[in-house]
Amino acid sequence: MEQAKHFILITGMILLAILNLVTLIRAILGPRFTDRVVAVNVINTMVVAMICIVSVMLGEDFLVDVALIYTLLSFLSVVVLSRLVMTRQQKKTQKGQLENREGGSELD
Repeated sequence: MEQAKHFILITGMILLAILNLVTLIRAILGPRFTDRVVAVNVINTMVVAMICIVSVMLGEDFLVDVALIYTLLSFLSVVVLSRLVMTRQQKKTQKGQLENREGGSELD
């Protein structure tokens, strides 16, 4: 039974490592900034899962606490990056409206 548990955990770690690499490629090549943010968030989630698997494999409970702290930091980074995206979008919208007003006043 212990060997089956160990095999499943190792298989899960290998699968998560492969998926992490694929997601890292997506984060690097993503055409938009939002694609990169989502990819980084997915990577962070998979890292938390990997930390939890290592915690089970080693029987160390403190690693779950590390995973929780990492999750909180990951959430905070997503909130900050989302705010950055929203601020950039608002500036582009305001700039476009300003250019439309200036262009419209010249025609009148």
